[in-house]
Amino acid sequence: MANGSFVYLTTAATTFQARVTAARLGADGIVTMLRGANEGPYPLPGTVDIFVLIEDEALARELLSIDEEAEAP
Repeated sequence: MANGSFVYLTTAATTFQARVTAARLGADGIVTMLRGANEGPYPLPGTVDIFVLIEDEALARELLSIDEEAEAP
């Protein structure tokens, strides 16, 4: 069971990118929290920090690493 402690994972350049990353992680059951420009009813331009539960950090980093490798030419 989750203990509720979140740790910083990465920073997304845009709200859209942050939401795509959160959806990607969520598809594998990883709970995320977004903090930054996405807050409020009207998202503003700017970076968004992505946090995950501490027990999911290693898996989240591994998944993002695999995704980055798949995107590389």
